[in-house]
Amino acid sequence: QVLRREITFVHKDHQRQGIAQHLVHLGLDFDQLRDSGFDGIMSQASSIANQTLLSKNGYEELAKSDRKDYVWSNGQPVEFPDATRETKTVYLNLRK
Repeated sequence: QVLRREITFVHKDHQRQGIAQHLVHLGLDFDQLRDSGFDGIMSQASSIANQTLLSKNGYEELAKSDRKDYVWSNGQPVEFPDATRETKTVYLNLRK
């Protein structure tokens, strides 16, 4: 079993204060997750800041997608808030 975490996002007016680092695993008990049968945590990292945050917290890259692949249902491209060129699917192995 894999737990899917949602994207961590901090408004630009409040970045660089350690908020995302505080939130990244808030409320998660890794021992309890392992005991419940979870093997890892997967996340989609759609910003450079989130990619860096998750990498620093032990997440490893599984796949990447070019940002041009992200479009709304009306065909318009999704606008990313920074200079992100690609999104990454990352995974934290809880069984290591």
